[in-house]
Amino acid sequence: MSEQPPYPPNDPNQPGWGQQPPPGQGQGGQQPPAGPPGWGQPAGYGGPPGRAPYDAPSAIGYGWKAFTRFPGALIIAALIVLAVPIAIQVVGVVAGDGSSGFTSGTEFEFNPMALVLNLASTIVSMVLGAAMIRLALDVVDGAEPSVGTMFSRLNLVQVLIAAVVLGIVTTIGLVLCVLPGLVVMFLTFLTNYFIVGKGEDAFTAIKSSVSLTTANVGQLLLLALLCFVCIMVGALACGVGLLIAFPVITVATAYTFRTLQGEPVRQL
Repeated sequence: MSEQPPYPPNDPNQPGWGQQPPPGQGQGGQQPPAGPPGWGQPAGYGGPPGRAPYDAPSAIGYGWKAFTRFPGALIIAALIVLAVPIAIQVVGVVAGDGSSGFTSGTEFEFNPMALVLNLASTIVSMVLGAAMIRLALDVVDGAEPSVGTMFSRLNLVQVLIAAVVLGIVTTIGLVLCVLPGLVVMFLTFLTNYFIVGKGEDAFTAIKSSVSLTTANVGQLLLLALLCFVCIMVGALACGVGLLIAFPVITVATAYTFRTLQGEPVRQL
């Protein structure tokens, strides 16, 4: 005779047959594996778990460390960004017979060449500013910073659209007792970082900048103040210090942009 199984086939009393495991347990009474830290939690603009809270002085310190590690690329990039628009402006003044368009008193003298060159200088400044942000993000993201690649991966159309829109809104705000214009400038100063670093269109980038800035007003106000101080110190050093100050604050802002969204940054 064959030996009978300890339980008849399809016996509902057989362990595990047709029975659901107790809540919170897997098969055999074991706890299911836990998900990764933060699983199921909504993403926000805070820093990642385990990292020290963001603070503006640390961002400036990061920018300085980055400058000392990549001085060549950052100085050359800063020289291009600062010198090229100035050179175009100088050509515009020369084309205007040594004047910027005004004669004695308040009389205006129209000079089409000077007007075109001034407009070209403004557009070039926008493009070069976006390229500098690309270089700064490469530093922060761990890529090899290079002047040759700083003009790659740029959506110049969206950069120009954002510049036009913000230029109009800021001008209106400055006319209205100045303060509204300053508020607009502060809330939207990360716009190009979202265009360059996230690939967002101009209007989405403006909204993203406002959201991130309003969520971190205190530290970003302090960062803006520290950046202003750096620029002033650089300007007082016969202007040469701007070749240091400008890269430092651009990288510091790129570090801020990544850190406040909980994204990883290069360790320096």
